[in-house]
Amino acid sequence: MVAAAHRPRRPRPGPRPPRPPLQYIDVRDLAIWTLDAAERRLGGPYNIISRSGHATMGGLLEACVRTTGADAELRWTDPGAILEAGIAPWVQLPVWVPPGELHEALHQGGVEKAFAAGLRCRPVEETVADTWTWLQSLGGIAPQRPDRDPVGLDPDTEAKLLRG
Repeated sequence: MVAAAHRPRRPRPGPRPPRPPLQYIDVRDLAIWTLDAAERRLGGPYNIISRSGHATMGGLLEACVRTTGADAELRWTDPGAILEAGIAPWVQLPVWVPPGELHEALHQGGVEKAFAAGLRCRPVEETVADTWTWLQSLGGIAPQRPDRDPVGLDPDTEAKLLRG
Protein backbone atom coordinates (compact mmCIF):
# COMPACT_ATOMS: atom_id res chain seq x y z
CA MET A 1 0.00 0.00 0.00
CA VAL A 2 2.89 2.39 0.71
CA ALA A 3 4.32 1.78 -2.75
CA ALA A 4 0.97 2.69 -4.29
CA ALA A 5 1.12 6.12 -2.65
CA HIS A 6 4.29 6.91 -4.62
CA ARG A 7 2.84 6.14 -8.05
CA PRO A 8 1.68 9.09 -10.16
CA ARG A 9 -2.04 9.53 -9.70
CA ARG A 10 -4.22 9.27 -12.79
CA PRO A 11 -6.99 11.92 -12.91
CA ARG A 12 -10.52 10.49 -12.83
CA PRO A 13 -13.64 12.63 -13.25
CA GLY A 14 -15.97 12.85 -10.31
CA PRO A 15 -19.19 14.82 -10.41
CA ARG A 16 -19.04 18.13 -8.60
CA PRO A 17 -19.94 18.87 -5.87
CA PRO A 18 -18.20 15.96 -4.13
CA ARG A 19 -20.53 15.99 -1.14
CA PRO A 20 -24.05 15.41 -2.47
CA PRO A 21 -25.83 13.06 -0.09
CA LEU A 22 -26.41 9.48 -1.15
CA GLN A 23 -28.82 6.87 0.07
CA TYR A 24 -28.02 3.21 -0.51
CA ILE A 25 -28.43 -0.11 1.23
CA ASP A 26 -25.90 -2.89 1.61
CA VAL A 27 -27.75 -6.07 0.66
CA ARG A 28 -26.64 -7.66 3.94
CA ASP A 29 -28.34 -4.89 5.93
CA LEU A 30 -31.44 -5.28 3.78
CA ALA A 31 -31.49 -9.04 4.40
CA ILE A 32 -31.04 -8.67 8.16
CA TRP A 33 -33.83 -6.10 8.41
CA THR A 34 -36.19 -8.07 6.14
CA LEU A 35 -35.74 -11.33 8.03
CA ASP A 36 -36.19 -9.54 11.35
CA ALA A 37 -39.30 -7.73 10.06
CA ALA A 38 -40.79 -11.02 8.84
CA GLU A 39 -40.10 -12.66 12.17
CA ARG A 40 -41.75 -9.71 13.96
CA ARG A 41 -44.63 -9.79 11.41
CA LEU A 42 -44.18 -6.15 10.48
CA GLY A 43 -46.37 -4.94 7.65
CA GLY A 44 -46.87 -1.90 5.50
CA PRO A 45 -44.57 0.23 3.37
CA TYR A 46 -41.00 0.97 4.48
CA ASN A 47 -38.20 2.80 2.69
CA ILE A 48 -35.41 0.35 3.44
CA ILE A 49 -32.37 2.43 2.60
CA SER A 50 -29.80 4.47 4.52
CA ARG A 51 -30.51 7.96 5.76
CA SER A 52 -29.76 10.73 3.28
CA GLY A 53 -26.13 11.68 3.76
CA HIS A 54 -25.15 8.36 5.34
CA ALA A 55 -22.63 8.54 2.54
CA THR A 56 -21.70 11.15 -0.02
CA MET A 57 -20.51 10.76 -3.59
CA GLY A 58 -17.08 11.98 -2.48
CA GLY A 59 -16.99 9.60 0.47
CA LEU A 60 -17.98 6.67 -1.73
CA LEU A 61 -15.38 7.42 -4.41
CA GLU A 62 -12.64 8.16 -1.87
CA ALA A 63 -13.40 4.84 -0.14
CA CYS A 64 -13.10 3.10 -3.52
CA VAL A 65 -9.71 4.69 -4.22
CA ARG A 66 -8.37 3.86 -0.74
CA THR A 67 -9.71 0.31 -0.67
CA THR A 68 -8.49 -0.67 -4.12
CA GLY A 69 -5.14 1.08 -3.91
CA ALA A 70 -5.99 2.73 -7.23
CA ASP A 71 -3.84 5.44 -8.72
CA ALA A 72 -6.94 7.58 -9.35
CA GLU A 73 -6.92 11.28 -8.57
CA LEU A 74 -10.53 12.39 -8.29
CA ARG A 75 -11.19 15.52 -10.31
CA TRP A 76 -14.53 17.05 -9.39
CA THR A 77 -16.32 18.04 -12.57
CA ASP A 78 -19.36 20.23 -13.17
CA PRO A 79 -22.47 18.07 -13.75
CA GLY A 80 -23.34 20.13 -16.83
CA ALA A 81 -20.01 19.28 -18.44
CA ILE A 82 -20.56 15.59 -17.70
CA LEU A 83 -24.00 15.67 -19.30
CA GLU A 84 -22.74 17.73 -22.29
CA ALA A 85 -20.10 15.06 -22.89
CA GLY A 86 -22.95 12.60 -23.44
CA ILE A 87 -22.22 10.62 -20.30
CA ALA A 88 -25.29 8.75 -19.10
CA PRO A 89 -26.05 9.19 -15.41
CA TRP A 90 -26.21 5.96 -13.41
CA VAL A 91 -25.03 3.88 -16.39
CA GLN A 92 -21.63 5.29 -17.33
CA LEU A 93 -21.17 6.85 -13.88
CA PRO A 94 -22.84 4.28 -11.60
CA VAL A 95 -24.75 5.71 -8.62
CA TRP A 96 -24.48 9.28 -9.94
CA VAL A 97 -27.38 11.36 -11.15
CA PRO A 98 -27.14 15.14 -11.57
CA PRO A 99 -28.63 17.49 -8.98
CA GLY A 100 -32.34 17.94 -9.39
CA GLU A 101 -35.62 16.12 -8.99
CA LEU A 102 -34.30 12.62 -9.76
CA HIS A 103 -31.39 13.01 -7.33
CA GLU A 104 -33.77 14.18 -4.62
CA ALA A 105 -36.13 11.27 -5.29
CA LEU A 106 -33.29 8.74 -5.13
CA HIS A 107 -31.26 10.18 -2.28
CA GLN A 108 -33.59 12.12 0.02
CA GLY A 109 -36.28 9.59 0.88
CA GLY A 110 -37.84 9.42 4.33
CA VAL A 111 -36.58 6.40 6.22
CA GLU A 112 -37.48 7.07 9.84
CA LYS A 113 -40.13 4.34 9.94
CA ALA A 114 -37.57 1.70 8.90
CA PHE A 115 -34.98 2.97 11.39
CA ALA A 116 -37.58 3.03 14.15
CA ALA A 117 -38.26 -0.61 13.26
CA GLY A 118 -34.58 -1.53 13.65
CA LEU A 119 -32.86 -0.81 10.35
CA ARG A 120 -29.11 -0.33 10.72
CA CYS A 121 -26.74 0.52 7.89
CA ARG A 122 -23.06 -0.26 7.89
CA PRO A 123 -20.55 2.43 6.84
CA VAL A 124 -19.85 2.87 3.14
CA GLU A 125 -16.18 2.00 3.77
CA GLU A 126 -17.20 -1.46 4.99
CA THR A 127 -19.47 -2.05 2.00
CA VAL A 128 -16.73 -0.95 -0.41
CA ALA A 129 -14.05 -3.08 1.29
CA ASP A 130 -16.22 -6.19 1.36
CA THR A 131 -17.35 -5.67 -2.24
CA TRP A 132 -13.71 -5.31 -3.32
CA THR A 133 -12.83 -8.54 -1.49
CA TRP A 134 -15.69 -10.29 -3.29
CA LEU A 135 -14.62 -8.91 -6.68
CA GLN A 136 -11.05 -10.06 -6.04
CA SER A 137 -12.39 -13.55 -5.33
CA LEU A 138 -13.91 -13.47 -8.84
CA GLY A 139 -10.60 -12.50 -10.39
CA GLY A 140 -11.22 -8.76 -10.14
CA ILE A 141 -13.89 -8.63 -12.81
CA ALA A 142 -17.49 -7.78 -12.00
CA PRO A 143 -20.08 -10.16 -13.41
CA GLN A 144 -21.65 -8.72 -16.57
CA ARG A 145 -25.10 -9.69 -17.76
CA PRO A 146 -24.92 -10.57 -21.48
CA ASP A 147 -28.16 -8.69 -22.20
CA ARG A 148 -26.83 -5.37 -20.82
CA ASP A 149 -24.36 -2.80 -22.09
CA PRO A 150 -21.09 -2.66 -20.16
CA VAL A 151 -21.26 -0.47 -17.08
CA GLY A 152 -18.75 2.31 -16.71
CA LEU A 153 -17.19 5.19 -18.54
CA ASP A 154 -15.48 4.63 -21.87
CA PRO A 155 -11.78 5.62 -21.48
CA ASP A 156 -11.86 7.82 -24.60
CA THR A 157 -14.94 9.70 -23.36
CA GLU A 158 -13.28 10.12 -19.96
CA ALA A 159 -10.07 11.47 -21.48
CA LYS A 160 -11.99 13.93 -23.67
CA LEU A 161 -13.94 15.21 -20.66
CA LEU A 162 -10.78 15.64 -18.58
CA ARG A 163 -9.10 17.59 -21.39
CA GLY A 164 -12.08 19.97 -21.26
